[in-house]
Amino acid sequence: MSLSQITRKFVLICFFVLLWYIISSFYFEQKELLSDQNEETLTKVHLAPSNTTVTTITDDVNNNNPLNELNKKYCGKPTCKFLFVYYIGEQETKANLHFRSFSQLAEKLNRIMVLTNVGSSRIGTCTNFPFDFYYNTNLLQKEFPNVLFKSENDFIFWLKERDQIKKINNNDNKVIPPLSILHSSIKLHNNTFSEETNFDKHKCISKFEPLMNTKDPNNSRVKYTKLFIRTTDLRTGKSRVKSSELLTKFFTVDEEILLVNGNVIYPLFPQTMPVIPYNDYILNEAQKIKDKLSSSYIGIHWRLESSIPELLPECVQGLIKTLNKVMEEEGIKNIYLATDYPLSSSRSQSSTFKEITNYHHDAIRTLNETFKINTWVSLGGLEQLRKNDKYNKELSGSGIQGILDKLVCVNSNYFISGPKGCSRSSSFTRAIADKRSNRIKNKDSGLLNIIDRWEIHL
Repeated sequence: MSLSQITRKFVLICFFVLLWYIISSFYFEQKELLSDQNEETLTKVHLAPSNTTVTTITDDVNNNNPLNELNKKYCGKPTCKFLFVYYIGEQETKANLHFRSFSQLAEKLNRIMVLTNVGSSRIGTCTNFPFDFYYNTNLLQKEFPNVLFKSENDFIFWLKERDQIKKINNNDNKVIPPLSILHSSIKLHNNTFSEETNFDKHKCISKFEPLMNTKDPNNSRVKYTKLFIRTTDLRTGKSRVKSSELLTKFFTVDEEILLVNGNVIYPLFPQTMPVIPYNDYILNEAQKIKDKLSSSYIGIHWRLESSIPELLPECVQGLIKTLNKVMEEEGIKNIYLATDYPLSSSRSQSSTFKEITNYHHDAIRTLNETFKINTWVSLGGLEQLRKNDKYNKELSGSGIQGILDKLVCVNSNYFISGPKGCSRSSSFTRAIADKRSNRIKNKDSGLLNIIDRWEIHL
């Protein structure tokens, strides 16, 4: 074989080796690429009998939906469902009761309970302070271990991030749909348990705009309903069994947000949960006042609203007589007065006490001229708040001082309140008496009575 033939054969062999190398490299590269792609997209393979096909489920837009991730961040799961009772139509003592009832409803519905703002002795979104301005949220959580609580600010942050995600996705309703809302009013009715439309929308909801705009269908899709509950269905624990079941069934809905305007007098569930504990700051202020009174004092709750003005001269004389008797028999020298009469401004200590007459002024003046009367103002209560102008409105009318008064009266050695005609009977007084009754049952030797009412001096 000639040299030229050997050379040609060698070149031909090299050519085929090179071609084989190129083809095999391309094959393995594609195989590796395909493997990488499968690792990225393959989520789950269902093994099936030979007569069926194998189904491969791949990640899609729903599995990576940014709304799901946002909800996991705030709510711990892909879907957020809130119960937001943005208005409760009574003052703090009753509002405290109703918030507990709605927290029970949140537990039944497996919804997040929004901690509505507080202020002016109310629980409602129209007020200016966070829920923990009045209450101890850690202890509330212990009472409701199965309920997730979020502040109004947390709710707003969720709305804000949800809105930002929607804008990033060019307001695509398929990616981030409009908010789904059931907006409901719950009221007492004398006849039937029923629902009704034509809902009166509450003005303070507008503060959440534009993040939650119930008037814009591109932002929120809203259903409105009024729910009336018969008074007789709530008066006893037994009657509340059926009504609470109906209530839970009625509100078992898919909407993200359940907005509630609640105006009921009684608890909603058979079991009444303990009073929401107040925060440490208020408890410490009550203890300071007790210490300043040498830990021995008579507590008076005199709610002048709804008293008969012309009867007040006889009322105050009856109170003076009772105080003299208790002070002599029990050896107590100090007196603390909790009242809705104006103390720190011209406004009364109750948002519903409007007509203050000379009879009211004269009665308080006579009491002050007879005894040294101590109040939360004279004893320097809530001093830290009084130094800050942002609390002026709260402290000049009904507000946090009402809670302080309640605690001071609960701690008093002897507690008295006014009779019919002299004083309005209130849930505030009953709450003090109930707490004192429980403490006496638990052998609290410092409390000498539950409650006494003075008599009108005729």
